[in-house]
Amino acid sequence: MKVVTADEMRRIDRAAIDGAGIPSEVLMGFAGKAVADIIFEEMRDAGQVVVCSGTGNNGGDGFVIAYLLANRGMRARVILAGSRSKMTPTAAVFLNICERSGVTVEEVRDENELRPALFADAGLVVDALAGTGFTGAPRGLLAAAIAAINACGARVLSVDMPSGLPSDGEGPAGEAVRADMTVTIGLPKVSLVTWPGRPFAGELRIADIGFPAALAEGGDIRTELADTRYARRIFPPPPGADFHKGAAGHLLLAGGFDTMEGAIIMTAEAAFQTGVGLATLITTPGARVAIAGAVPELITRSLEGGEGTAIAQGLERLMGEDRRYGALVIGPGMGRGAYSRIVFDTLIGTCAAGGIPSVLIDGDGLYHLAEYLKENRLPGGVRFIITPHFLEASRILGMSVEEIKNNRFGAAGALAERTGCTALLKGPGTVIHDGADARINTTGNPALATAGSGDVLSGIIGALLLRDMPPLDAAALGAHIHGLAADLCSAEQGLEVMKATDGVRFIRMAMASLAR
Repeated sequence: MKVVTADEMRRIDRAAIDGAGIPSEVLMGFAGKAVADIIFEEMRDAGQVVVCSGTGNNGGDGFVIAYLLANRGMRARVILAGSRSKMTPTAAVFLNICERSGVTVEEVRDENELRPALFADAGLVVDALAGTGFTGAPRGLLAAAIAAINACGARVLSVDMPSGLPSDGEGPAGEAVRADMTVTIGLPKVSLVTWPGRPFAGELRIADIGFPAALAEGGDIRTELADTRYARRIFPPPPGADFHKGAAGHLLLAGGFDTMEGAIIMTAEAAFQTGVGLATLITTPGARVAIAGAVPELITRSLEGGEGTAIAQGLERLMGEDRRYGALVIGPGMGRGAYSRIVFDTLIGTCAAGGIPSVLIDGDGLYHLAEYLKENRLPGGVRFIITPHFLEASRILGMSVEEIKNNRFGAAGALAERTGCTALLKGPGTVIHDGADARINTTGNPALATAGSGDVLSGIIGALLLRDMPPLDAAALGAHIHGLAADLCSAEQGLEVMKATDGVRFIRMAMASLAR
């Protein structure tokens, strides 16, 4: 399903009116009816419904809702936060219908009058104050209405957006309505499907109000949910009868240096669970002793020691061998010392000449990348994916962790622009962005917040890169599979707690559910 910014939604709305010839009153009527239908079918025992409307078109949706509920026999009244003289013409049409039908409309112009007591008799409050276009911090009547709704104690349903929450991924700049349910119109907005906005929405419903499919599904909408439908659409086809391990691809891994062997072991195990044909690890001599045999299917190679030049020459010889790798995963358990930096710089500098088309950088590799980018650009002709968490992203962007957390969608786009990579910003509602297009993952739970979880994700994506998938799709499908494995694990044990290796056991089960 497509996901839109406020500007994209405005363009769809305008194109439906001007291009498709759908009057704005019809669209508003459809929107209000979609919400009223949900209320009537699922909440008719709410008793008194109080619709709190603003003076814009979101308020107009609220007038439609109030009229339709009253017309069906439910008790409904309207609080208009603002002067009717400031209403949009379309909203005024439905305010007039409300009043002519006998629905009580109480106009409140003084913010001091907007107190929780206004909603004392409400079993359900409908928030139709602001809507998709809101930005900044609520002030005046709007701020007072939001505070009163949050304090009233009734169940709250927001129309399109919880008032006070921007649409494009930023967290609220002031108080925002905390809804129990949000019915968003046409398509979900970015803030409703990722953090920090997602918790404000409560249960999310999407109301189809008849926007032409060419508009709602158009290629000019650049963001999409990485949901089950998407994952099944891009899932690799099953292998043919003459398939062999070489056709499944050869993955090169670099990491798991001394004392951090477990990170790359988890990456390798996840890659094999996802269907890699061959995998070779290059690591330190001491780590190779610890790792060899831990993953029986994994080929292990030792890095040469010595001075920086000797290390680099040894790696260049390895990359110059006849063996060809379809992708490189670099960074898990790599360490941050001078030795690791030489390995990182050499592998990144020789991957194009070595014929490696795709590289995923994770873990300690992201630390070295932040330093590398201060003086260099990543080589051309190679598709790069980075998978940072907030602190790693902070180091690359020079932004605070709090700034990144407050607009994860924007930060993912900034990462892609800064690095030239497809960026996967980890966290709930993981955002994947390549600088033009974006995906927002829908799977996963708090059990993923555990040591090694990112290493497992890197192995999954590394294996998918061998299936000739574009980096954006490989990263998004990898995040979806990883989250789904965690969901399956949590469902089996009835608890959202797991080790990263617990999730590895459910990778194939997750993939099987998508391959149907």
